[in-house]
Amino acid sequence: MVHLRDTLKSEAAKAAAREGRSLDQFVNEAVEEKLRHTRHVTTIQDRGAPLEDDGVEAAR
Repeated sequence: MVHLRDTLKSEAAKAAAREGRSLDQFVNEAVEEKLRHTRHVTTIQDRGAPLEDDGVEAAR
């Protein structure tokens, strides 16, 4: 798990450098973009099927 985190951090740092931004700025903008996308996506429910709590939590 630590290796994966270090690899992701390294790749993010490389991408930030290519775009001329700091790692913090790059990560903050990525998180903001993800949040904007998440706010516009709603859960689609089949009205004929019973709602499963596990499925709703997984979709969020």
